[in-house]
Amino acid sequence: MIKHFFITVGVIICLFAMPVTGHAQVIHEVRYGDSLTKISQQYKVAAREITRLNGLARNARLVLGQALLLPGSTYIVQPGDSLWEIAKRHSLTEEVLMKSNHLKNAVLVPGQKLQIPRPPKTTLWTGPFLIPKNKNFNEWILNYYQKTISSVFIFEYRPDYEGNLQAEPNVQQDNHAKLAWKKNKPPYATITNISPKGFDPDLTHRLMSTDKLRKKLINNIHSLLHYNHYKGVIIDFERVYPKDRRYLNKFIKELANKLHPSNMEVLIAVPPLEGDKNPSYAAAYDYKTLGKYVDKIFLMTYDWHWPGGPSGPIAPINRVRATLDYAVSVVPRSKLMLGVPNYAYDWTISGDTKKGTAYSVQRAIEIYMTKESQIHYDEAASSPWFRYVDEQGALHEVWFEDPRSLLAKYRLIKEYKLTGGGCWHLGLSIPQTEELLLEEFHIANQT
Repeated sequence: MIKHFFITVGVIICLFAMPVTGHAQVIHEVRYGDSLTKISQQYKVAAREITRLNGLARNARLVLGQALLLPGSTYIVQPGDSLWEIAKRHSLTEEVLMKSNHLKNAVLVPGQKLQIPRPPKTTLWTGPFLIPKNKNFNEWILNYYQKTISSVFIFEYRPDYEGNLQAEPNVQQDNHAKLAWKKNKPPYATITNISPKGFDPDLTHRLMSTDKLRKKLINNIHSLLHYNHYKGVIIDFERVYPKDRRYLNKFIKELANKLHPSNMEVLIAVPPLEGDKNPSYAAAYDYKTLGKYVDKIFLMTYDWHWPGGPSGPIAPINRVRATLDYAVSVVPRSKLMLGVPNYAYDWTISGDTKKGTAYSVQRAIEIYMTKESQIHYDEAASSPWFRYVDEQGALHEVWFEDPRSLLAKYRLIKEYKLTGGGCWHLGLSIPQTEELLLEEFHIANQT
């Protein structure tokens, strides 16, 4: 999970947003002279539909390099476009684009119309996180996102140093699980290793390495699921010491042995690895062994750059691909879920104090439009970024996700034939994510 999004909260990233109507398959990059009116007239699409699809104000001023999701499947070639750029933007190869449009060569002219093909939809199991508040809120949010969720992960429960489980104050045990079942969205309880220290490896070491405490925690998890009618559990133990690899394996094996006879499922969230014990600081997470016992593994394929380090792409596509190459070699694809980031990191890159903060992609959009910052796109990483100067004169660099980078990651789910994806948390979203998700997938167990 994201270790720096909030001080005390590990995060699984949101794939979901408010549904919109129509079929959006075209990604348009804003050029000099573009406006909502011009694009609306060129594509013969109402400006209000463009703003709704992209979460913009109706009078929004577009910025250079901004990626807009447009309804329909016809792309209109812009001055300076190349076939390679258009194909890359839509996560296609030049060969596929040429074949779909019966092109004999890669020469394009402005105004030329190209059909953007889409691969067939596949079925995706989705597990977003839900931070419950009260009965009315819980019911509203489940209704609001019902088209894009298969199940919900209720956040959160924390063990203490004696193996007792404590529900966070926001978790209302009297209604949220029952309500999720009523909406046909089976609920899972999230168990973290958060203590007053944050994600606490000392806490996990004590609980997993002590036979009595490990057994007590497992029994408490079983009781929690039984009495609160949960479908299963997702274990979010982060920053586990490499030396505790065998203890984590033992804990998960014993947990699965306890829960599976009761028809309860076991899921685990793990950091990205590109080989066994690679990187070494994440060596505690033994994909191959864990994959034998759990029902699903959530791959937290992000945070290659984080607020405590230098600026850069959060989930560079080459690193995501390397993680998947390894994961599918040791874990059945039917058990793997891809974490796709839907948040921004904002680094101060000038002055004596260089630090980063996290916020939603929607806020990043608002900032770059307010500051009229040009959007750049790192083709190698498939990641957008921009810079701006704040009110104190400090220079910032922001990396985030947009339709181009999201589509590239969704296509990886299809390419690697993964079973699903997940989200932190319901309510943290931009409209393009939902639209692309529903364009690419059939959502499993949808009501």
